[in-house]
Amino acid sequence: MEKEINIWLNHNPYTDKKKAKPYSDGILQQLLQQALNTSKTIDIKKTINGKPYVDEPVYFSHSNCRQVYAYVISKSQEVSVDLEYIDYKRQVLKLAHRYFNKKEFAALLTLSATCQSEYFFDLWTQKEAWCKLEAGNLWSYLNKNMDGLPISFYKLKQIKGFAGTLASPNIITKVRINSIGEQ
Repeated sequence: MEKEINIWLNHNPYTDKKKAKPYSDGILQQLLQQALNTSKTIDIKKTINGKPYVDEPVYFSHSNCRQVYAYVISKSQEVSVDLEYIDYKRQVLKLAHRYFNKKEFAALLTLSATCQSEYFFDLWTQKEAWCKLEAGNLWSYLNKNMDGLPISFYKLKQIKGFAGTLASPNIITKVRINSIGEQ
């Protein structure tokens, strides 16, 4: 199993979703072709809950927030990624009270406002990466307890201004961040 995972980051030049999506899909297509060593078009399908997959020996996930897009691909293990902008002005306590479990909410209350925001978005990305890994529905994952899960989480602290998490059923010991295009 790969213990080192590559992530590709791209700053999508488009703010309009109708333009941003084909641009992002094109990058994903190129990364999958590279991973599979082919030039043929890869048919990307979706599960009932929207998890993308292909009928090829490769696992992948992608996430975007604002104009930053993250892609992760592995030929040996299931992986997922989530990325969120840390918005220090956001009312995170209201959201946490509504969506997170009591233990997580209580932990937030012990932190300073800045740390509350960072912890909230760290938790959110962990839960969303877990949900993506299992092809679930996000709203059913937000209040679940993550203690003792048979999942490895790797926090992406290298992406300035963002919280990010990789999730895999296997241990991830190192992440290499690659840039696509201008950042």
